[in-house]
Amino acid sequence: MMRAHRGRRAAPRAEVRRIRLLRIRALLVGGLVLGTGATSTLASWNDGEYATGSFTAARFGIEGKLPTETDYGKHTGSNAAVLGFTPAVTGLYPGVTGYAAFSVRATSGSIAGSVRLTAGTPTGTLTELRYGVRTVGSASACNASGYSGGTSVIPDNSTLDTSAAVSQTLAADRTPVYYCFAISLPVGASNGMQSQSRAQSWQFVATSG
Repeated sequence: MMRAHRGRRAAPRAEVRRIRLLRIRALLVGGLVLGTGATSTLASWNDGEYATGSFTAARFGIEGKLPTETDYGKHTGSNAAVLGFTPAVTGLYPGVTGYAAFSVRATSGSIAGSVRLTAGTPTGTLTELRYGVRTVGSASACNASGYSGGTSVIPDNSTLDTSAAVSQTLAADRTPVYYCFAISLPVGASNGMQSQSRAQSWQFVATSG
């Protein structure tokens, strides 16, 4: 009888031991998880760097001047500068050339750039009129002598609708570019050109950079 009783009591003790083992394992697993979490938290130090900037766009512009004007200014399409040729081109005859100066520079505070002379479409019937343009050392050098030593912008004997193939540099220090126009009625112009007239306009197209 005693052996049977001991057998019945042994079973609960085994069950108790099994439950205890399960609890210990659960605690160990929880400890590992908690340990991993603590390690991860300690590794997450934070720091940062910051940068900022302020930006302002540059300004670019040009202005022009006739020899008869006291200062440089803006000349628009509706208020274009009227070139004054010497000798006057109101009474041209074959072999006569008139010269006219016009200066261009960057405006105050402008960055450097370039400028190119472009021709509009001429009107009128004096179709045999020809011209050339050169850069010279000063506005006062725009005459036969100064023109001959200048740098070609538009080749001589060009039709009035010819535009420049090259540009001139515009310095940010506002150093002017002096253009000298030479308009002529070539030797050998036909009799049909007598009393005829022609009008032309040009634009100085400037580009920054």
